[in-house]
Amino acid sequence: MEFNIIPDKDALGKCTWCRNQIDEEAEVFCIGAKLKPDTDLSEYQSHCIEIDLGAEKKQVCMMVTAKGSEARNAGNDGMFMVCSKKCGRQLKAALEKDIFVGKLFDTLQDTRL
Repeated sequence: MEFNIIPDKDALGKCTWCRNQIDEEAEVFCIGAKLKPDTDLSEYQSHCIEIDLGAEKKQVCMMVTAKGSEARNAGNDGMFMVCSKKCGRQLKAALEKDIFVGKLFDTLQDTRL
């Protein structure tokens, strides 16, 4: 699989779902994702990549966690940052559709929803 790497300043300053700017002092919410066992994104570790959510026909940014990081140690291969619980619920629903059709993800974990 090939993905586009998104510059951190572009990906980390915006909500994954609605793409609105997130103020540095604003509360953020995260969703962690475990990839399917046969999916290897090691070449993208510590980078934000753009992925397609097929069921929603929408592209979103995902941070690929680094080996040894707190997020990876908690079982998350990818992390999604959203600006609100509402955006988090919508993103989670879209990710669950992708799990159902067996695309990229195996499980999800709410970090702060």
